[in-house]
Amino acid sequence: MFNSFCIVADYAQNLGVPHFGGEQPGDTYYYSPLSVYCFGVVDVCGEEDILHAYGYTEDHGAKGGNNVASLLMKALEDLGWLNEGRCGARLSIIMDNCAGQNKNGHVLRLALWLVELQYFRNVEFIFYVRGHTKNVCDRMFNLLKKRYHRSQIFSIGKLSSLLNEIDNVNYNHVTSEVFFDYLKLLDKFYKKFVAGSVKKNHWFWVDDSSPTVMNTQSHHNDEDAERTTYNHLIRMQDRLNKMKEAFNNKQLLKAPGMKPIKQVELWKKWGPFIPEDERNELCPKPPTDIINAVAEERASKQAGKKRARSRTNNN
Repeated sequence: MFNSFCIVADYAQNLGVPHFGGEQPGDTYYYSPLSVYCFGVVDVCGEEDILHAYGYTEDHGAKGGNNVASLLMKALEDLGWLNEGRCGARLSIIMDNCAGQNKNGHVLRLALWLVELQYFRNVEFIFYVRGHTKNVCDRMFNLLKKRYHRSQIFSIGKLSSLLNEIDNVNYNHVTSEVFFDYLKLLDKFYKKFVAGSVKKNHWFWVDDSSPTVMNTQSHHNDEDAERTTYNHLIRMQDRLNKMKEAFNNKQLLKAPGMKPIKQVELWKKWGPFIPEDERNELCPKPPTDIINAVAEERASKQAGKKRARSRTNNN
């Protein structure tokens, strides 16, 4: 007997480290901490809602379509739902209507992939319409925020341990090694969407009766809504074996890395406020060449401003 599954996925508001709880020492109000992005997946099939949160720092990943696709696939694997030969009748994924992160060819064509490789008989993406974006992820994220806002956090390890103390929350801090170029992978096997067919629709689904065909409809369960279909198949010999081989050798995304100015600011501005025994983990002194390059860039900008003011005064 096949089971059906449903998850709700979303990004939380960015967290920042270091964080001083209710305190705001010195001029830190004006400083920019190291951003921690948190992508949440809630399994709503059980008796209790469980938040599986995946956090990562800004130097390890962005918040684009490839990041969302990678974390969705990781969540499905962590939940034990990706068993070759099909483990589910239907997988429903509910997300907000953000095109840059969720509603794009990186993410949507995962439905084709998961059905064609027989992980599920049917996979659907359902996107909230405008004005109805609050979801179970937001409620679970509030639990994270309450613990975060009242805590002093000077390291990623401390952040992870604090958030994992919350009931019904599994926080997993990940690195750039979990992010893959799903757009490049899916482009090998599936055609891109027809221009204009993504933005206007909120329901996308694929059925194993036609595993390379994407069905779209403007609204979910609306009998009067127009339904369209599009076959994304790119024909090739030995297709399924090539798909499995490509998945096993998918390309890692290049990590954004830490911007030089952020490295210097963490060390120079935040460092003095952090306990000495924890300072080097989060705010190490950057290499001399980075310090010098940032200083030169700032000096150049200041000189440019002076020249601009001088020209204005002369005129």
